[in-house]
Amino acid sequence: MTEPPAPASILDCSAVDPAVVVALQQLCAAYWLRADDLTPGIEMLFTDDGELTLGSLALTGRPAIRGFFRQRAETMRTAGRTTRHAACTFLVTPTADGRATIRSTVLVFSGTGALPLPAAAPSGIADFTDLCVRNAAGRWQFASRVGRTVFIGAEAPSFAR
Repeated sequence: MTEPPAPASILDCSAVDPAVVVALQQLCAAYWLRADDLTPGIEMLFTDDGELTLGSLALTGRPAIRGFFRQRAETMRTAGRTTRHAACTFLVTPTADGRATIRSTVLVFSGTGALPLPAAAPSGIADFTDLCVRNAAGRWQFASRVGRTVFIGAEAPSFAR
């Protein structure tokens, strides 16, 4: 049985400006660093009306995103929980209107207690699809970020299930 051909935009990597790819990978890296380090400001990586969907969790707008991550940071600090998100397989596809999509895979590792924590299998693996736009200053931001859980472990949060 033959598989259908991949869309031309996926096969023609030369159509993507390498500077755009780097800028979008940096945007994703900044998101995961803030999520893992529990530092404020993650909402500023989104447009004013940006959307973040993580499994059953759906947030719209910077205030909602900021509120979620503030609560998450407080809960994690109280519980002594640590996470690390390892993102890979970035595929950037420009759109005709000057925006770009990113598809990536994220492995989540988590544990509770003092560092170093014992190494274990990921608590989850998710596919992410991002729609990114440039703001008035020319910086890339997430217009939407959607994470879909593919594999789930015991340490995963309830919204990822």
